[in-house]
Amino acid sequence: MTAGPTPDNASASNDRITISADAPFGLPPTWAVLQRQLIDVMNLAIDSVLDRYVHPDGSMMWPTSDDYVGVDALDDAYESFFNWPLFYLLGGSKRYLAASHREFDAITRQFARYQTGFGHPMVVNEYEQGYDWFHQSEGYTMFYYLSMADPEHPLTRERALRFAGLYLNEDPAAVNWDPELRIVKAPCTGSKGPAYRNFSGAQFNPYWYAAHMDWAGLPFHDVPGVSTPEDLKDEANAIAMGAVLQQRFSRGDVPSNLAITSLMTNAFLYTGQPKYRDWVESYSSAWMERIARNGGVIPDNVGLSGRVGEYLDGRWYGGYYGWSWPTGWESIGSATMCAAENATLLTGDLSFLDLARSQLERLLDRAILFEGTLHMPTRYGEDGNYELNSIFGGLRGEELLAPLPPEAPGPLLRHDGWFDYAPVNPDVPAHLWYLSMNEADRNRLEMIQNRRMPDSTTVLNPASWRPTVRKNQSGHEQAWLSFLAGDFPDYPEEILRYNLAQVYHRLRLIRNDQQDPATYGDYYLQERNPVTVEGLIQLTLGAPMPMYNGGLLMARLRYFDPGRRRPGLPEDVAALVSGVTADRLTVQLVNLHPTAAREILLSAGAFGEHRFTTVHYQNLCDAIGPNSPHFDPADMPDVRQRSQAVNSQWLAVRLSPGCQSTLEIEMDSFVNPPAHQMPW
Repeated sequence: MTAGPTPDNASASNDRITISADAPFGLPPTWAVLQRQLIDVMNLAIDSVLDRYVHPDGSMMWPTSDDYVGVDALDDAYESFFNWPLFYLLGGSKRYLAASHREFDAITRQFARYQTGFGHPMVVNEYEQGYDWFHQSEGYTMFYYLSMADPEHPLTRERALRFAGLYLNEDPAAVNWDPELRIVKAPCTGSKGPAYRNFSGAQFNPYWYAAHMDWAGLPFHDVPGVSTPEDLKDEANAIAMGAVLQQRFSRGDVPSNLAITSLMTNAFLYTGQPKYRDWVESYSSAWMERIARNGGVIPDNVGLSGRVGEYLDGRWYGGYYGWSWPTGWESIGSATMCAAENATLLTGDLSFLDLARSQLERLLDRAILFEGTLHMPTRYGEDGNYELNSIFGGLRGEELLAPLPPEAPGPLLRHDGWFDYAPVNPDVPAHLWYLSMNEADRNRLEMIQNRRMPDSTTVLNPASWRPTVRKNQSGHEQAWLSFLAGDFPDYPEEILRYNLAQVYHRLRLIRNDQQDPATYGDYYLQERNPVTVEGLIQLTLGAPMPMYNGGLLMARLRYFDPGRRRPGLPEDVAALVSGVTADRLTVQLVNLHPTAAREILLSAGAFGEHRFTTVHYQNLCDAIGPNSPHFDPADMPDVRQRSQAVNSQWLAVRLSPGCQSTLEIEMDSFVNPPAHQMPW
């Protein structure tokens, strides 16, 4: 397509507009120098991991023996490298892409050697034999980012379609989906179909006491003889609880399965075939209908007949990774948000965001104010003992003030069945606003700010105020949003310095690591991974960190390097998105190289789902007169403002050496079919 007249400093080639940016910056912006330094340092960190923490064939050093038997921890192995392909597609070394392919293949082969105890291995036909989607969603994020980073890789593409087919009943050995009732048949599913068997194995039966129960609590409080986790140290009690888990947990659908929509969306992005989009739309709609029938709260269990509470005496709560156990909103919020994003991406219908928004609103309706910060309940359960060490850093019974209801005597740990009150994790609210650009969603983010530990004006290590360790090394959504609002102008430099400190800290840990590999746990490499990408995603793409449990990268902007024919920022180029609205994006591009020009290609959306309409930018190509032998700001006239019609998914920018430009880009949202694609 052509986009109207082309000014003297822009050219249209292959239906693609190119603008020139040749405004000298004098001194390079500090944020730009830090951004390139962070990329360079992480590029050098890869050998510290590969040389020490994986075997020569790429396999993991855990399990520590080949006779491992179990159904758990494949996700942890993949998670160890989850952000490596993500770093590559942002501009990291191509070695990270090669290592990501190698590690995914090696881990897949390795875990196909370990038995489950049910007569088959943990990985069958290159896919998880059957496990819950709270964990599968964590592990397969690596695969989604690998697909996005290298969509032309034939084996990754073939796997993506085959894996999605497991939930379209395309493999007769894995009938996971009931298309009539629109339910996934079990909380644990995979390449061997519904894994009802998992709940009869050693992990659940007997259900012995374990340390995680100190924060997770008991799955159920109506098992005779079991009122506290300590009671499960008794064999008879452990057997009794295991029998209850098998009866109540093994069958039927649960909200965590909404994360399967990412597997389907990934397949659609390769092919555009309607069957994948239709599955996402149908399944997301089915859960929205259940929410409506359940008074606005998503039920966390659906039986094989389609009836809510079928195996829980009619109760809408108590399902596996549901409202009661073990994490409540953490699992439900991430799954509903992933599905909401995927359905919105594939259909352009923003009403799907209500899948997650409605649940957040119901919890905030029940929130209390404590020391100036809203604390919302994160779990719901039956009567029982809830003296827990909250994983969310929530309020203990002695802290939780009781204005709900006013006549309640003394402090409350639990009210109307809701418990585990905690400050609101901003990840779901931030994602809701980012996709909707809705004022009410933005106002909600202001309302939930943590004022006990200010999260909108300080770059905090989230672990310093929330006991859970963010596996994706994130947690700065509020500070980033304050920057976009103009209230935290130093955020780019602060988050980049923080990210650099993270990388150097982990590299120092690696150098000084004396742990015996024979004592490694399944998470050993997650704790040592030196790659961190939150700051790069927020600053370069102007987007929130993807939802950790299965979220795809949702961004209004993405970069490609035409010179090296690869995704990401070109060498020496830095980018800073300083403003995002429903129809406009502001990005500053800087070329730090003193003598070489760089070309960068911008895409409207992570998957080309948006469209650039017009770009406004500055050009100072004749600011320095022919008689000016040295650069002097005094020689510079007023900035020349340019405007150029684009009307395309693509916009190319030619950056002169030592130059910059700030682009104000007008855009339309969700107007193109999303796809994995390269622009060549």
